Amino acid sequence: MSFIWLVFAHFLGDIALQSSWQADNKGRYWYVLLSHCIIWTATVSVALVYVGRFSEWNVPFLIIGHGIADFWKARQPKDDAHWRLIYPDQAWHFAQLAIVFALGG
Repeated sequence: MSFIWLVFAHFLGDIALQSSWQADNKGRYWYVLLSHCIIWTATVSVALVYVGRFSEWNVPFLIIGHGIADFWKARQPKDDAHWRLIYPDQAWHFAQLAIVFALGG
């Protein structure tokens, strides 16, 4: 049941707390991408603390891993032929959640 909190935090940080301006510009400006990654990492970290699985190494792992995935996705064409690229991006984010949950605390 505790992993559900990480999933909730992921969607909160990756979708609800990301503005359309951030989504449109994170592939163009490094500071926009970094701000999104920090917000997402903070949201996930709060959930990790809540479920007792937080460790200090989580922060750079989450920020860097999220940044690489989102930078890659943001640099792809935004057309109907490429909409499926959200799947590997989200799969990596869920892998990150599983890793920090399994190894944290």
